[in-house]
Amino acid sequence: MKISLATNFDNKLIEEIKDIKEVEELYGRMKYDLVGGGRPIDYVIDMDKQTFENHVKKARAAGLNFNYLLNAACTNNFEQNPKWRDEFREFLKYLKSVGVNALTISNPLLLQLVKKYFGDEFKTRISTFAYVDGVGKAEKWQELGADLICLDFGRMNRDFKELEHMASKLTKTKIEIYSNNFCLKDCPMINEHANAIAHSSTIANYVDYPLMYCQRKLLEYPVEYIRSPFVRPEDVVEYERIGIDNFKLIDRSCPTVELVNRVKAYASRNFDGNLLEICQASGFTTSPVLRRDKEHEPPVQSIYNDIREIRGLGCKRIEPYHVHVDNKKLSNFIDYFKDGKCKRHCKSCGYCQSIAKEVITVNEDVRTKLLNKYDDLDKEFCS
Repeated sequence: MKISLATNFDNKLIEEIKDIKEVEELYGRMKYDLVGGGRPIDYVIDMDKQTFENHVKKARAAGLNFNYLLNAACTNNFEQNPKWRDEFREFLKYLKSVGVNALTISNPLLLQLVKKYFGDEFKTRISTFAYVDGVGKAEKWQELGADLICLDFGRMNRDFKELEHMASKLTKTKIEIYSNNFCLKDCPMINEHANAIAHSSTIANYVDYPLMYCQRKLLEYPVEYIRSPFVRPEDVVEYERIGIDNFKLIDRSCPTVELVNRVKAYASRNFDGNLLEICQASGFTTSPVLRRDKEHEPPVQSIYNDIREIRGLGCKRIEPYHVHVDNKKLSNFIDYFKDGKCKRHCKSCGYCQSIAKEVITVNEDVRTKLLNKYDDLDKEFCS
């Protein structure tokens, strides 16, 4: 098992996880760079270059790789500008000089530029934002020189037949599973969301409406938590059995103690508690409070920040968890997918619905507060 773990650039994180042999690399990015990334800029740690460089060097000294994210789903076609490409090359030289030895990329041209300028000096990872969902697409990235592909988690995480086929057919490129995220299955916002956060990774004060849509649907229909493509720590072994050893854990806005809890759960292949504690990018209990100027907040931003505080979205949550997903009650859950019984016909199937009744407890007070806030947000956006 090889874990790629998000970093919050706290050097204490390195000390806490350096002896966990399953952790192969840390990944992250600076708040400002040429390419942008996969998180709104408001959620990215602000630091000077010296802090960034020291963290990378400490990670490398601890025997960890450092993977820099160049994974924006949209780069505004800047890569077609020769001057921009020159600047990109110089930026890569800088990253190499401070110890970065892996890059995550969504854009095929950027991968070609990396290979042209640096050959195999950087390990290249393909972002989940490339939406690789089958062996044909994976093989084309392999031809371009990709070392590892983080798959389209929504379509691939529970398709064991295709995963096994892909693992057997790829001769040079490894597969990575994006493991601990609750995302809405068959979300109509997924492409819009990837592009929106690519642009918001360079512009502040973004209201993440696609995320709000996703979270609302999960709250309205708690069965969607079960349908979402999370991987339990206990079920990692099922992927290892078909030849997949690489697992990606989020989130970069996590406090250190929660990142450590997540990596320990997956490394030990065991977790006893509410899956929301380790399997989503929000729900934090040890984060700093959200700094707000309520008197001057625009209405949309105010409602959005209220939701962030209730859920713990990049800040300390002010309410109990809205749902509890009992991980230990899911002990045989994966067998249905491993045996190829899931046909993605959710309305006529009922399997996940039956599981949800057994493992999910809803806090109706918090659920009602959130649904009211989502109503208010929709009214502002659709006025």
